Amino acid sequence: MNYYYYDNFHNKKGPLDWATLQTMAANGKIHLNTQIVMPDGQTKSASKVDGLLFQSAAAQPASYSSAPSLNIQDILESFKTTDYRKEIIPIDADNAYVIFSDPIFWVVFLLGVLPLSITSFQHWQVQLYGLLFFFAMLWGGILRGLILRSSGSVLLPIIAFFFTGIIGMNVMFLAYAHLFPQFILNLVDPPHNFIVQLFGYVFQVGLCEELCKIVPVLLYVAWKRKKTSPMMMFLIGVFSGLGFAAFENVGYAYNDMGKGIENFQESVKQLLNAQSEEQAVQAIQEGSISTALIMLSGMITTLLRSLSLVFAHSVWTGIFSYYLFCAMSGGKRWAVFAVLGLAVPAVLHGVYDWLCGLEPGFAALIVGGSFVLFFGYLSKIRRQLLKSTV
Repeated sequence: MNYYYYDNFHNKKGPLDWATLQTMAANGKIHLNTQIVMPDGQTKSASKVDGLLFQSAAAQPASYSSAPSLNIQDILESFKTTDYRKEIIPIDADNAYVIFSDPIFWVVFLLGVLPLSITSFQHWQVQLYGLLFFFAMLWGGILRGLILRSSGSVLLPIIAFFFTGIIGMNVMFLAYAHLFPQFILNLVDPPHNFIVQLFGYVFQVGLCEELCKIVPVLLYVAWKRKKTSPMMMFLIGVFSGLGFAAFENVGYAYNDMGKGIENFQESVKQLLNAQSEEQAVQAIQEGSISTALIMLSGMITTLLRSLSLVFAHSVWTGIFSYYLFCAMSGGKRWAVFAVLGLAVPAVLHGVYDWLCGLEPGFAALIVGGSFVLFFGYLSKIRRQLLKSTV
């Protein structure tokens, strides 16, 4: 019977007979973590192969049964003879491949290290863009790997991310400025009652932003036509939503900082115009408190939008992508799916924005419900694809 094993560079070696495999284990050429391919094709760690005896230094764990030595000379000798590099750094030829090929290791590593690395840039604008993009891409990795379970190329999704964030948003703002009547844009303003505001959030904010975000998916469909992959449509839609949210978050952060600066300037103006010491103290107190509250609100908004709202935007565009695929394969009902594709995410988006001004807790329910719908649509597509391959 023939055996194979993978070396430290994951190259498959062999074939070997059982006697040769035993000899290599005894001589330390095969270690506990070495991956062995059994005669039946099953791959397992060498430590789980019955009958293999390893080199004693590598295979036998340290014994803790005997009492520690209290002899001073033995203690000093142990300090001299200890291999400190081996004891401090647990990376050796056996487990280096296992560690550095583990995607979970890299996810946690980047999550812990990359944000701190971004702050090493001196310019605060670079830090702001870097951190906001980092959180958007973090959600992209989670949705791609855990939810969509995609192993496809990330090139098109990354292009969609920046296309929507840079080109799509600017085109949308131009449409706001030149195509939309001003009274429609004013529907979300506080002077209107909450029913009118709901109408404005759905038909102005939800409708326009969802149309903006779906453009990369439409371009992909026009390019691939009959070779369109539904999972790639989902992935491009998700990253398009992430790009929109990331660039929108930058705008909100700038806006909050601008309000803080304006408030500070107004406070200085009142201080300079003070006619008495009492007025000066009052100007300082009121200005300091209001400026602090504005900056605090800005920090909370930035954190919230970085962690939750990028997720919401990606989910809504993913829902639109699902209905777009249904429209492509729905035959005579293509128009129904096309309308639903725009209506469902636009309503969810608009109601979310509306509820944020009334009760944020209810808005959270909209995000949770949106994800339930998204996951349900994704599961439905998976079942359809599975049936088509059987």
